[in-house]
Amino acid sequence: MTEEPRQPEGEAPDEETPADAEAPGPEIEGLEELGQAAEQQPAGEPEEQPAGEPEQPRGRQRERGGRGDQEEVIPGAHLEPDLVLEEQRPEGEYGEYAEYADADGPTPEDAEAGDEAVEPAPVAHTPLELAADARYNATGKRKSAIARVILKPGEGTYTINGRHLDEYFPRVRLQRMASQPLEAAGYQTRMDVVARIHGGGVSAQATALRHGIARALVEADPALRTEMKRRGYLTRDPRQKERKKAGLKKARKRPQFSKR
Repeated sequence: MTEEPRQPEGEAPDEETPADAEAPGPEIEGLEELGQAAEQQPAGEPEEQPAGEPEQPRGRQRERGGRGDQEEVIPGAHLEPDLVLEEQRPEGEYGEYAEYADADGPTPEDAEAGDEAVEPAPVAHTPLELAADARYNATGKRKSAIARVILKPGEGTYTINGRHLDEYFPRVRLQRMASQPLEAAGYQTRMDVVARIHGGGVSAQATALRHGIARALVEADPALRTEMKRRGYLTRDPRQKERKKAGLKKARKRPQFSKR
């Protein structure tokens, strides 16, 4: 065994100290000063703050910035409201404009009445003096209904397939529809109507009769063509019933689908 060299008495053994531990750094000195100041300050007294800085409340504060500092902008807040209130209708149904109420034909209230339709406003036209033996022929159509019409001077009687208008068309709406062209032109008491109609239903036959009367009336008085065209009496209604499709119940109705 080897003996360790003895050091002389009274001298402390040399201890190796790291270079960093020789002198305390500036950070450590700052921490020591803070600790000493905290020990010297009595408990319960608040820390002194510089005179120039305002006192900040304790606790967790909400950070300001971003959207919090900006005022909330409401789009359209600078616009002034422009309200249009519904004007009350003056006394009477149409007030001062009552004379123009029936100028363009029946109103929506009249359309809801159904059979009680309003007669069309007559055209500002002077009827012509027709010869006693004059005859004007025309054909009107709607769906599968065909009406062959003959107009002749008379007292305004209607003969349809040998029967009167009221007997052939029991509904008032269909009677008014058939007599619209003569009433609009002012010939309702100056011409007789003789017609033969076949095919189609009752409503289609009434429309076909109106179409034929309007075309025959234009043959008698060509000056009425513009007004008859504007009212739609000369336009042949091309609408037809759509045919049934294979695999469907009707033209577009499908059978009920069952998933299970």
